[in-house]
Amino acid sequence: MEDEQFDLLPDPSYVRGFLRAYSTYLDIDPQLVLDEYESRFGDIGQSAEEARRARRRAEGGPRRREVQLLFLAIGGVTGIALLGWLGVGGGEAPPSPEPAPVTTTSTTPATTTTQGVDVAFLARGSRGSYLEVRNRSDAGATVYSGVLVPGATRSFSFRESAWVRIGNPASMSVTVNGEPLVISGGTGTFLITPSGAQRLPAG
Repeated sequence: MEDEQFDLLPDPSYVRGFLRAYSTYLDIDPQLVLDEYESRFGDIGQSAEEARRARRRAEGGPRRREVQLLFLAIGGVTGIALLGWLGVGGGEAPPSPEPAPVTTTSTTPATTTTQGVDVAFLARGSRGSYLEVRNRSDAGATVYSGVLVPGATRSFSFRESAWVRIGNPASMSVTVNGEPLVISGGTGTFLITPSGAQRLPAG
């Protein structure tokens, strides 16, 4: 059975029993084994001689098709070569047009730079100040919220702008992109951009 010489068994009806018992012993689904055998060697109920003939037909079929396809391919190539040798199509082939000159234009893409916002806070005085910083607007992500004690610093970088709430602007030194920024007035919220700070309405 391991050599797949099933036609040497005394009777085809024994094949099903042997396959079922052997596959069960190997913990394999017997039906899968039976289906695989029948797909390769035909119905188990047929005689040994019929199984051999069916197997020879199955093995010989693809080879015959391959031989036929090979001869067809050889014949096609031979026919095309013969037609080319006889000059079928008549006359000389028209000259191929000369390719049109190619003109290239060198363009230099415009470079655009977007200045970000680097903002730094330094708490001074005797009490420090409450500080809340968000990205872009009051709906942006909060990046810091807390009290800066005197002498403490915090630095942040944003691509466009920063929304800031300062509890005591008089006790806070602010720089934007390295330049000092004057914030006057009392507690409030500000939108800081590269061009400066804008006090926002209380809300």
